[in-house]
Amino acid sequence: MKSHPRNKNVTRRGMVGRSLASAAIMTLPVVGALGREPRDLDKAVQLVKARKKLAHQPRPIILDDDGDIVYDDQTLDGREAFLALRMHGARAAKIKSVAWCIMWAIAVKGKNPKRYWQMQLEETLFQDNLPDPTHAVAEFGRANNMEIFGSLRMNDCHDAFGMPFNKLVYPLKVEHPEMLIGTEQQRGAPEDGLGAAMWSGLDYAFEQVREDRLRWIERTVMRYDLDGVDMNFFRMPWVFRQGEEEKNMPLMTQFIRQARLRVDAAARHHGRPILLGARVPGTIETCRRIGFDIETWLKEGLIDRLLTGGGYVCYSTPAEELVALGHRYDVPVYPCINCPANFVLGADSLRGAASNFWWAGADGLYLWNFHYIPGIPKEGQSRPTIDSYVQHLPEIADPQRLKYLDKTFVVNQRVWEQYQRASAMPPLPLDLTTNPGGATIPLRIGDDVAAAHRMGRLRDATLRIQASGSVVNDVLAVAINGLPMQKVAAQADGWLEMPLKPKTVRQGVNQLKLGIARRSESAVEPVVVEQVRARVRYRA
Repeated sequence: MKSHPRNKNVTRRGMVGRSLASAAIMTLPVVGALGREPRDLDKAVQLVKARKKLAHQPRPIILDDDGDIVYDDQTLDGREAFLALRMHGARAAKIKSVAWCIMWAIAVKGKNPKRYWQMQLEETLFQDNLPDPTHAVAEFGRANNMEIFGSLRMNDCHDAFGMPFNKLVYPLKVEHPEMLIGTEQQRGAPEDGLGAAMWSGLDYAFEQVREDRLRWIERTVMRYDLDGVDMNFFRMPWVFRQGEEEKNMPLMTQFIRQARLRVDAAARHHGRPILLGARVPGTIETCRRIGFDIETWLKEGLIDRLLTGGGYVCYSTPAEELVALGHRYDVPVYPCINCPANFVLGADSLRGAASNFWWAGADGLYLWNFHYIPGIPKEGQSRPTIDSYVQHLPEIADPQRLKYLDKTFVVNQRVWEQYQRASAMPPLPLDLTTNPGGATIPLRIGDDVAAAHRMGRLRDATLRIQASGSVVNDVLAVAINGLPMQKVAAQADGWLEMPLKPKTVRQGVNQLKLGIARRSESAVEPVVVEQVRARVRYRA
């Protein structure tokens, strides 16, 4: 499978002429500012070099685990029962990198009343036979050659909707409501818009808020035997009040610098490199919308790995944009697939999303909430069977194995405002009635369909379009990549189907033009394209 073509003047390991040593030296003025002796600088350089080497180790899949299983009834039986719930599946699928949510089960509750923050802020145990779930996960990782990152939700706001309690419980939020982004009067449901989603978030314009988050980073890397820590800024994607993001961008950059310093201090304490990752919005523009000067973070060497996007619109995200930016500064990039939000859109669509990201030049795939995918065998709530892990994950982790497997490529619909503001704008739904001349939308297909056809491996490629408001005898006009329009009649269920000629399909971004050729006399409602799917099937 081909990857997205890169600038010939930029190598895979960063900008021309920029070596690992020079990247390490960039951090030395900071070290000197802390008053360290010159004789310590060589050690600092070596540690940063080791960090760079560790950052570029292959990790084709980063499997995120939000830690909800700490409240599974089986966890009451102790450490081994807890690890068997999902970690055994990851091991069986040969997953080498897990992002374990330090703020485990933030949106759920169970028979054990202990919360994640009580264990660190109050120094309490979770339960006698499982004193600390994160220690158990870290030890399992070490024993099974599995990299474990602590994933920190930098501004989770499930509590805005009463999850898991109908009141705020985190101490800083309770004691300092003036440091929240909004007020409780904005409480509502997820579909009630941005204010209802954001109100319980912490405002990073306050120094006390930034220090609270920095202490979480510091405690995580000092307390646990982890390979690194990820700052998950997509849970949730806001750190400032609306309208104040741009002016506060320097505060956020300084926050990331401080996070880097604290992680590096822990690395010196442990005598080994510790990586710092960040999960950010899916494009450069949406990063800036939130208040992130992402290029400065990368240019200054503050971030070791970049996890991009919420994965809600993964089929319509130009992942190659942040991939190219990360590679320019020698930082590996892992675009996100939000599994339950997308896998159900069509058969084999998980493979389609993976193919698109491999084409975009990704260093690996960041899988969010794989354990919540509907329709795969499970042993219980959010507990896929080991066979489910083994079937679905290895095939998308290897681009060559994935190459001739059936796939579905999808055009995304817009999502809730709170996630859409941090995501690429998807083209659907599309009202064709208000576009009499037709409208063109991108359809991303990571497979080289034309080459597969030449090799005799392609079985067929089919385009399916579902339009609400269409009736029998409605006819749409459809064209791909500037070719003449083809007329396609609507079926009774509102779906239209046409074969795709292999030679007309580009690997990467295809331009799909849609219009109305003729409407039935019985038509009343406007024609709105709701779904677009391209199904590609191969011969064994």
